[in-house]
Amino acid sequence: MKQFAAILGLWCLLVLAALVAQRAGSFAASSDATTEGAAVKPVVPHYRAVLAAGDDSIPNFDNAALAVANRLSRTGSDTTILTSDARLASKSRWYAQASVIEGVLSDTKPDEACLVFVTSHGNEYGLAMDLDDAEQDYLTPKRLAQILDKDCARRPTVAILSGCHTGTFLTPAMEADNRIILTAARKDRTSFGCSADYAFTYFDECFLEAMGDAGTWAAIFDRTKGCISKKEKAQDIEPSLPQAYFGSAVKDLGIE
Repeated sequence: MKQFAAILGLWCLLVLAALVAQRAGSFAASSDATTEGAAVKPVVPHYRAVLAAGDDSIPNFDNAALAVANRLSRTGSDTTILTSDARLASKSRWYAQASVIEGVLSDTKPDEACLVFVTSHGNEYGLAMDLDDAEQDYLTPKRLAQILDKDCARRPTVAILSGCHTGTFLTPAMEADNRIILTAARKDRTSFGCSADYAFTYFDECFLEAMGDAGTWAAIFDRTKGCISKKEKAQDIEPSLPQAYFGSAVKDLGIE
């Protein structure tokens, strides 16, 4: 009987040891997964950035251009703000036109990165640029691709397009291994918050919130999508489905 009890006790100890080892292994695997999924330290270049508000019907767009510029200034970026509101135009805040974006980016130095942020009303043709008569009042994917090809060339480049249907900017001419493209909505979807009742559109507000912490543009975009999804679900509206493209040579590009 004593021998049986001893064998039983030994068996229990072996089972307990196996369970502990299994838990330890699970914890180690979990720790490895956490390490693998940890935030990647971003590569942070010096950005030559142009922030454009393409429409003056509501203040949201100018609010966002200014707020993004202020955030980028924390990285030491050179920022130029463009407006479509004649009342805001000055020597330091020029009119939002494709030719002006081109002129600003033409000063990009060889060791700098390009960044373009445009927020406005949009459709599948492009983003509204109300003061750009030379371009029929729109910034199109074709025109932006021409600007980036000419002025940014092979430099790391980030293009953030905020407005309805901005997935239309995800074209072969826009995509390149040195470019990141973030858009507020799928090509066939609208985005929300274009109302004077808000300080920012939904995308711009979530994007600015996501930029609060350092990180790669991929991480910032993920945080932005999560924020937008919560807003849209709360309002029970059709998802805008923000879209993005990350070139293989700049996947770790970000801000600090």
